[in-house]
Amino acid sequence: GSGRCAAASVPPQPLEFRHVGCYVDGGNGNRDLVGLEGVKKFGQFETQPDVPGFFYDEAKMTLQLCSQMCSYGRFRYFGVQASRYCCCGLAYGSHGIAPAGDCSRPCSGNSSQICGGVLKNSIYELTYSSIDPVMSKLPVTSLLNITASASSITHRSIAASSAVECATICYGSPDCQGCAFAPSSRMCRLLRFAAVPAEVASEAEWVWMKL
Repeated sequence: GSGRCAAASVPPQPLEFRHVGCYVDGGNGNRDLVGLEGVKKFGQFETQPDVPGFFYDEAKMTLQLCSQMCSYGRFRYFGVQASRYCCCGLAYGSHGIAPAGDCSRPCSGNSSQICGGVLKNSIYELTYSSIDPVMSKLPVTSLLNITASASSITHRSIAASSAVECATICYGSPDCQGCAFAPSSRMCRLLRFAAVPAEVASEAEWVWMKL
């Protein structure tokens, strides 16, 4: 398809999400869902400096917003907490289950949805369509930007002689969601999120995404 069509299909949209239950969160330094710890800004979303790994929206948090957020990293689970916090992870439950009644706060952006409680996450499981072995070439400007405290959180770098070789390496890497080739340094940036880090965007003209 054209670049325009491809851009519309990034990030990988989850097919659906289902409620798993109410689970205890451990507080700062001991969170249950830590998939976004170290990420500071994710497109329009920003983490709370005092609540690492959580995205926050005082007025607009919904289950759909949190699921979209977490789908950028193809996380399997997301948690919503205290009406307005969203977190993502590949696993959950490290602090045990909580009584269902402890998760009773309405979401700030949709009062008919439940968004956890105080130090309690309403956990949901995301289901995605499988990734076909197709990589689409996208202009960097069509993708969300991301900043992190360490580049290793968002991508890893490997030497490559061409963009084709870079894409081939990404195909064979389970944690690679896309890649960017920097011709000036002949480095291949393997992206862990379907979002492009600022330092990668500055040196790449195009990004290849697994769609």
